[in-house]
Amino acid sequence: MAFSPIGRAVGVVLLAAALVGGIYVKGRADGRASVLSKLADDRVTILKDGKKIDEQVLAADDDALCALLGGCV
Repeated sequence: MAFSPIGRAVGVVLLAAALVGGIYVKGRADGRASVLSKLADDRVTILKDGKKIDEQVLAADDDALCALLGGCV
């Protein structure tokens, strides 16, 4: 069964659109996963930094606590 030239052209265009669409969706999903991973890593860093600050505050005496707060009047 032979296809007309217009039918072949439409088929090629549809195939190309399907390939480009698939690549776009895959790239978008990979990008989203990368951003989510970066956000999770940043959250862990913030939590670790917060724990360090808490340990400094709990161990500080009055003068050190004033220094951590930016100075006391």
